[in-house]
Amino acid sequence: MFSNDQTLHKRFQRNLLSSAVMLASLSMGVPGLSFGAEGDVAPASNNTQSQNSISITPDADTSQQIESVVVTSRNREELAQNIPVPVSVIGSKQLDRDGIVSVDDLTRKAPGLTATTPNARRTGISIRGIGKASGNDNMEAAVGVIVDNVFLSHVGMSYQDFTDLDRVEVLRGPQGTLLGKNTTMGAINYVSKLPSFKPQGSFEVEGGLNKEALKLKASRSDALIDDVLAYRASVFVDQQQGDLKNISPLGGNVHEKNRFGGRLQFLWKPTENLNIRLNLDEAQSKEYSNTKPFMIDPLTFADGSSRTASNKLTYTSRLARDYFGGYVPVVGDRSWNEIDVAQLRPLITNNSGESLTIDWDLGDLTLTSITAGRKLHFDANNDSDQTKFDINQGGTLVDHEQFSQEFRLTSAPSKVLDYQVGLYYLHDSTESTSRTLFGQDAGAFYASNSQYSSLKSNKYLLSSSLNQVYSTTLTTPQTDSVAAFGQANWHLNDKATLTFGLRDTNEKKSSDSQKNASFYDGSALVSTGNAAADAIRASQLGTVYGLVHGQDINNNSVSWLLSPSYQLDKDVLLYASASSGQKSGSVQFKSNGTPLNVDPEKSLDFELGVKSLLLDKRLLLNVNLYQTTVKDYQATTSILDSTSSTGYSSVLGNIPEIRARGVEVEGSYAASHDLNLNFSLAYNDAIYSDWSTATCPAEIVSVAVCNNTGKQVVGAPKVTGVVGADYQTHLGFGGLSFHSYVNAVARTSQNLESQLSIYGRQAGYTLVDGGIGVVGNYNKNKFEVDLIAKNLFDTKYTTSINGFSNSSPVGYDGIGARRYIGLVFKTKY
Repeated sequence: MFSNDQTLHKRFQRNLLSSAVMLASLSMGVPGLSFGAEGDVAPASNNTQSQNSISITPDADTSQQIESVVVTSRNREELAQNIPVPVSVIGSKQLDRDGIVSVDDLTRKAPGLTATTPNARRTGISIRGIGKASGNDNMEAAVGVIVDNVFLSHVGMSYQDFTDLDRVEVLRGPQGTLLGKNTTMGAINYVSKLPSFKPQGSFEVEGGLNKEALKLKASRSDALIDDVLAYRASVFVDQQQGDLKNISPLGGNVHEKNRFGGRLQFLWKPTENLNIRLNLDEAQSKEYSNTKPFMIDPLTFADGSSRTASNKLTYTSRLARDYFGGYVPVVGDRSWNEIDVAQLRPLITNNSGESLTIDWDLGDLTLTSITAGRKLHFDANNDSDQTKFDINQGGTLVDHEQFSQEFRLTSAPSKVLDYQVGLYYLHDSTESTSRTLFGQDAGAFYASNSQYSSLKSNKYLLSSSLNQVYSTTLTTPQTDSVAAFGQANWHLNDKATLTFGLRDTNEKKSSDSQKNASFYDGSALVSTGNAAADAIRASQLGTVYGLVHGQDINNNSVSWLLSPSYQLDKDVLLYASASSGQKSGSVQFKSNGTPLNVDPEKSLDFELGVKSLLLDKRLLLNVNLYQTTVKDYQATTSILDSTSSTGYSSVLGNIPEIRARGVEVEGSYAASHDLNLNFSLAYNDAIYSDWSTATCPAEIVSVAVCNNTGKQVVGAPKVTGVVGADYQTHLGFGGLSFHSYVNAVARTSQNLESQLSIYGRQAGYTLVDGGIGVVGNYNKNKFEVDLIAKNLFDTKYTTSINGFSNSSPVGYDGIGARRYIGLVFKTKY
């Protein structure tokens, strides 16, 4: 079921489709037009001038050698094998081949990268099991996401399809001295294809074979004024039928995709020494996707005692009341395929931005200015109870804006010293409104046993206790961040280099909070005239409070890096590094409005690695050892809360210390002219080295505090392995080639519930993607037809689990997409 209930949405989508078709056909009739080589772009790179760019001179016979990869992970063009940083690079060919457009797709390629993406606000990204953020607009992620040199200050901005990319770089370990603020665990660096002064274009369309789907991508680039002004335009549409059948009378499917957007770039070269790039983008999604299938509603606590003894209640026992007429909710194995949602609303996410990048070549120096603004709009309306009844609709409305300005001065490569220095400013502001609307059946569901018994004969009073009662909680966090940074490479001799960097950041943060309650029409709440009915309402509303100003933060932090490296020979690099970073604190509030700030998070990291090209450059093999210690780790956890209707509250707090230690192996092998293999393996021993005062999970009632010291970190599998193969060979007729590929990622078991509940365990699983196709040329235009599969063996898994409460079962808030098979046609012209 596609979201098509608004005329404006339909019109915008048709316009996108029309634009894509126009882009695809725009030069088809021009004689002699051909598609340029991959990476044939304007002379200047994203970050530096042409005279500083990498020049690769191939050996005489490179048909069976690993291709050199250029990255800008350190804000200048460098060969990936020459930088002392553990980085995974996914190039445009692999991105296009495997249909990698989202953060979730990247987790199947980069070792140590995991993510949960149920929606924009609850998106969480971690590297080495550390860094996930979810459902808190005051919290900043430890894994930075950077798009075309612009740091995204809200993790929800990464909830979109990224297309028309040159590459994606996933950097592991602290990157705070260069790449934006708070990148204490790593960064994902997206790099778009640049405008070209030579005409080039692409068009791709895909249809689903086992489920309804329409996916479209198109781009076009050319000179508007030869060697002076060029443009690049791209659009995408991504629609896919949902995996979960809605069995309510409303019908349809849930957990779908419905996304569309585009990017427009202009590159202006008024002189040989000056490059100016304007980058405009917008991405929208309107999806019936924000689901949390209920899997388990335990009958007993861990000690064997009944969960319904002594008038206690569960989700299932509430719905077993006479009021609900014998209704049986969807809980358990059925939830992998079905869901029951009567109050279904689409989840809306809009991402947009603009940036102006100026590179001015001053000879031995390049001055770069990056001015950018971005907006995120998020609107969730969830059927929180997931039944056919009108009980509870809830969701958060978020409007987030950011403005950033960065100045960098970059020296040209030197035999002795090359460096970067810069200034960075970021302002962001958010309005986050949590909303809960109770329906006519809410009173019968939320009443205690005694309240229900006293009111069940008077259904009017039972209903009026909560019917149309509307509660909102507004928070307004703001941040002003100013930083000065520098990083230098001191070449001690032809082989030895010492890299050192420093970043000093000052941040000012503030936030207000306010909780209101009324009827949905805005009128004031009035008593029902019955004490039991009023008590039901009071229990669900909790504490209502006026405007509260939080405890302001004015914090200064320092990030540093020290990294020696040694080029053993032209194909082997040895390196080590020590670095430290800090993620700023957060202005927070308790559920009753009392300020409760969160302390800064501090990391100390050590890396030891080797990068090598072996077997006459046919084998790339990189090995990295690491140890990371994080003190005052920021995490969203549950705490006991007698004022909450569930008995718990979800808050952002500090875990005293965690430690991650492991090894990462990454490589590729050119087995023959036709066959390429790639592989990676990550072993990650990530534990809570100090968390002796954790709130116990809900199944433990005998004690309130649990000692989680020594236990594996939430969402951190100990072993992750990725293996892939790509085969292409000429068929010997018609200029056609046969192409096939396969990619598999395997993860060992992990606990995904924030309090390490026994119900939070996700067993180990493997995901396999692949495809076969034919590649050819027609009228000088390259084309390809592929049959592709994602999650070929239809593996059932989740990336996030919510523990149970007295009104909700264990929910799999982050189930993965099921098997998808599609037919793809693509062309480059």
